[in-house]
Amino acid sequence: MSKKNSSWGGRFKKQTAKKAQVFSSSIEIDKNLYSQDITGSIAYAEALQEAGVLTKAELNKIKSGLKQIKQKIESGKFKWQEALEDVHMNIESALEKAIGSAAKKLHTGRSRNDQVVTDLKLFLLNQSKELQICITDFLKILVLKAENETETLMPGFTHMQIAQPITLGHHLMAWYEMLSRDLERFEESEKRLSIMPLGSGALSGNRFKINRIKLSKSLGFKGVTTNSIDAVSDRDYVAEMMFNISLMSVHLSRISEELIIWSTSQFNYIDLPEELCTGSSIMPQKKNPDMAELVRGGSAKTIGNLVSLLSLLKNQPLAYNRDNQEDKAPLFDSINYALSAVDITAAMIAGATFNADAMLTDIYDGHICATDFAEYLVIKGIPFRDAHEISGKAVQIAEKQDLLLVELPLEELKQLNSIIDKDVYKFLDPMKSINSKNSIGGTAPGQVKKQISIAKNFLKI
Repeated sequence: MSKKNSSWGGRFKKQTAKKAQVFSSSIEIDKNLYSQDITGSIAYAEALQEAGVLTKAELNKIKSGLKQIKQKIESGKFKWQEALEDVHMNIESALEKAIGSAAKKLHTGRSRNDQVVTDLKLFLLNQSKELQICITDFLKILVLKAENETETLMPGFTHMQIAQPITLGHHLMAWYEMLSRDLERFEESEKRLSIMPLGSGALSGNRFKINRIKLSKSLGFKGVTTNSIDAVSDRDYVAEMMFNISLMSVHLSRISEELIIWSTSQFNYIDLPEELCTGSSIMPQKKNPDMAELVRGGSAKTIGNLVSLLSLLKNQPLAYNRDNQEDKAPLFDSINYALSAVDITAAMIAGATFNADAMLTDIYDGHICATDFAEYLVIKGIPFRDAHEISGKAVQIAEKQDLLLVELPLEELKQLNSIIDKDVYKFLDPMKSINSKNSIGGTAPGQVKKQISIAKNFLKI
C-alpha cells in the first residue's frame, strides 16, 4: 500500500504487506454501511463548518461530492478497493479524488472509531424499523386467522401428549403473544440505539467545538453518549439486536416445528400452501414443508452468531480494538435471516388451511377431559389430590376396556365414589370444558375473542 493511499502513512516507512491487506480488509462486509457512512459524514461536515473548521464553500464541495459517490455506489459504478480496508477509507479516498484538498478536512476530530459506531447505530435503527414492520404484518395475519378459529376445537398438548381441549384460535393467539413480545423488545432497544456516539473521537472526545446535541438531532438520534471511551469500545447494542433476533428466531422455530408436525399425515391438522412446499426427486407423492424446516434450521445460525459476538467482546480491554471489525458479518447474517424468516413464516400461515375434522377426532382421544372429571369431584366437595387419584383410576379402567372416559357407564364411575352422578358427563364434553375456561387468558371462545379484540385494537385492524 502506498503512503498516499494510507490514512496512517506518515508513521510508517514500509508498505503494508499484501497478505496483511487481504487479511484485514472488511470492505466486502462493511460496504453495506455506505449510506449511513455518507449520511453521517454530511452531518459531521455541517458541524465542522459551524465550528469554523470548514468554509461554506468547502462544506458545499464535500456535500456535493459525497452525494455523487452515493449515486455511483447505488448505480454499481463505484470501484471498491480492498487496499483501502473499509467503507470509510474507500469513500474518503474517492471524495479526495472528486473534490481535492477539502476532503482532507472532513476527518478533523473524527476517528473511524466513532465513525463506525455511528454508522452501525444508524443502520440498526433502520433495520429495527424494517423488522418491526415485518413482525407487525405477521401479527395481523395471526389475529385474523385466530378470529376465524375461535370455536374450532383441537387438543392442547404437553410433552407432545394430548392434555386438555382448547381452541385453534387460542393456540394461534399464543403464537401472537410470543411474537408481540419480540416486537416490544425491538421497540425498547431503540432507546439505546438512539444515543449518538459521533464526536467521541478515537476515545477521548473532540476539541473542535462540535455541537453534539445539534449534530445528534440532525441525524435523528435522541441523545448523545456521555463517555467517549465507552461510546467507541462497546458493542452491547449490537449484542442486544442479535439477542432480540435470536429469541425471535427461537419463537419462529417453535412455530415452524408445529407447522411441520401438524402437516404430517399422522396429524393432518394443516395443509400448507403448495407454492411454499417442495416435492421429492424420487418419491412422487411427497409434499415437504421445506420452508418451515429452513426457518427452524436457520434459527441455529442466529444463536451461533450471538454466541460468536459475545465471545468476541468478552476479553477486550478499553477502548477500541480491531476485534470489533468481526461484529458485522454475524450481525448482517442474523438480520438477513430474520427479515426473510418472518416473511416466509407469515406467508405459510396466511396461505394455510386447517383440518378441523382431524383436530376434532383427536379431541376424543387420550381421555382429554380427565382434569375436568377431577374438577367435577372438587366441585362435589372432594379435595383435589383425592379427586386427581379417582380420575386417574377412572382412566385406568377405561383403558383396560378400550373405552374413552366419557364412554364409561355411570355404574362403574359410581364404584369409584358414590357422589358421582349423571351430571358428570357434562364435564366430559370437550366443548363444555373449553367454555368453562373463562378466566382472563383462557381458551373459552369469549375470552379468545377478547384477546383478539385487544390485539386488533393494538394493531389498528
